[in-house]
Amino acid sequence: MSAKHPDYGIAEYHEILDYYTKENFVVISEKRPPNTDAKTYALKVTMQIDSLLTKGVKAGLITVIGTSKGGYIAQFVSCTIKNKDINYVFIGSCAEEDIIKIPENNFSGNILSIYEKSDSIGQSCENVKLKSGNTVSRFEEIELNTGLKHGFLFKALPEWLEPSAKWAKQGYGIKPVRENATIGKSVKGTKTGTVERIDSLISSSSKKPFNGIVLISKNGFTKYAKVKGFSDIGKKKPLKFDDQFVIGSVSKQFTAVLLLKEYEKCRVQLNVPIHNYLPELTQSWADSVTVDQLLTHMNGISSLDKPLDFKPGTKYSYSQIGYDLLARIIEKTSGKSFASLSAALFKECKMYNTFHPDVKRYHNLVSGYTEEKNKKLTVENRTFENYVAAGSFISTAHDLLLWNNCLHEGKLLSQKTYRLMISKKPEAIRNHPIFGRVEYGYGITHDTKDGILQLGQTGFTPGFISMDFYFPKTKTSIIVLDNVVYDQNDLQKAFSYHSQMLEILREGNLLRKK
Repeated sequence: MSAKHPDYGIAEYHEILDYYTKENFVVISEKRPPNTDAKTYALKVTMQIDSLLTKGVKAGLITVIGTSKGGYIAQFVSCTIKNKDINYVFIGSCAEEDIIKIPENNFSGNILSIYEKSDSIGQSCENVKLKSGNTVSRFEEIELNTGLKHGFLFKALPEWLEPSAKWAKQGYGIKPVRENATIGKSVKGTKTGTVERIDSLISSSSKKPFNGIVLISKNGFTKYAKVKGFSDIGKKKPLKFDDQFVIGSVSKQFTAVLLLKEYEKCRVQLNVPIHNYLPELTQSWADSVTVDQLLTHMNGISSLDKPLDFKPGTKYSYSQIGYDLLARIIEKTSGKSFASLSAALFKECKMYNTFHPDVKRYHNLVSGYTEEKNKKLTVENRTFENYVAAGSFISTAHDLLLWNNCLHEGKLLSQKTYRLMISKKPEAIRNHPIFGRVEYGYGITHDTKDGILQLGQTGFTPGFISMDFYFPKTKTSIIVLDNVVYDQNDLQKAFSYHSQMLEILREGNLLRKK
């Protein structure tokens, strides 16, 4: 009853129980044995709740509150009992990796999540909630800023005691941390807001309906998330938030970062001929094309067995094979496989659902579809014909958000190298089939239209189209993954939903710094 932690001290257990008792709650609590299995203990709590319901206690009068491991117990109760009216408070008890490590976790009921900003253990429950298949009647979340790390749970703090009590009394007016967030539905009252317009766009009736996932986040908080359509159209299997997609050219950012990590270790120079790293290349152009020119698509290579299309450095031409050569360089200088290096990179960013396709650990890859001339959708079998380093990595919307945060918040590269990566390069300018004039850095586009810096990439591979853009000023991400390709021979039409969503975002107030 008086557990002591070496860093956080003695838990104020009795003070916490006294608070709820004084608030006129009937409190059921006991000390768990050491090393209690959370799922097993959750079954015990579930039976207690079933007993209360059998005796006529209304579900809305029952609240399950758990902190840390107790929070996981509360989560498992929520998953098991599947009652939309029971109240839950999860406190400091979610982690980013839960989506992949606890795939069976599907919330139900009225849920309040409370976490501490300085806590590296318990974090936001938002993304677990988004993938949950059960009925979550209400969900709100509060971020505290006590500076006490995980130790905030050991104190009888009004910051979390008061909102948890209010939630248990069905005081659903608690101000959530994600103000004005929209999760898969329009907010009543305002019809012209950014998320309302995007929701209207992808929810509208159409002969070519949007089929995919949209995720918009600002400064770490989800502003909009929508899952619409099917992972298997023939079987009418609905998409889930943690489903995996092939992300096309968004993959190039991964390759560029891995190359730049070799550059930071002084194992690669950017302005030397690639023959220095790939001596097996017998073509004469290997002595003139540089690593920088592979990164910026200014190399002139169209095939390994053909002469260059132009003098390196004089012209831009989008090059998939150039990124495959970068992967080969990375393998040579590191002494490791490109697949293993990418796996380590994803682990560094806690991207537990992102894979090189040769690493056969992905389990939720959706089917990709292409519209044929007869307007019918067929399952695509050419998806992985592209070079992996250029466009065949597998990921999720949530993982790409983690990637954006990891890359752009300085967790992967030094500030100097990061600036080198995102800076537009002279003459690396493409007449893009969707956006017109586009300027490139290393594996990423650099756009300052209307005075708004936009970094990111679109992706296309047979059966899949994707978009991932990041706006540094407001730390805003828009991620769109789609597994149905309409009008494959007209990219403007194929990316119609994506370009419209991007334009709506740029016109709205989410990109304004508050």
